[in-house]
Amino acid sequence: MKGKTIARWGKRRWQIEGFFKTVKHCFSINRFGQKTLLGVYRWLILSFIAYLLAYWVYLHLGNYDNLDWFSSAQQALILFLPHILLMSLLNQLETVIPWLNGLGFDFCLIRCKI
Repeated sequence: MKGKTIARWGKRRWQIEGFFKTVKHCFSINRFGQKTLLGVYRWLILSFIAYLLAYWVYLHLGNYDNLDWFSSAQQALILFLPHILLMSLLNQLETVIPWLNGLGFDFCLIRCKI
């Protein structure tokens, strides 16, 4: 095997290792269960989503001098969590409306864009 081939593989390996180190330590995904193949797939998908959201926030903020994964992840959490929680709550309310109507409550949910 040629030295250039080994160097190229080593370079790729360390890029991947850097991704896993960032995901484990900056996004706290190291505590997520990875005991089954489904768990590993879930971990990879969640890791990739967290990584992309944090990188998108980093690009959106425009501070290109210093990439701090922890602060980018915190900013992504601040930006996206309220919207995700609100959408989850609205979806849960929509599933409960028939039950409320059966009990005699007239419940109407109206969404508006602001």
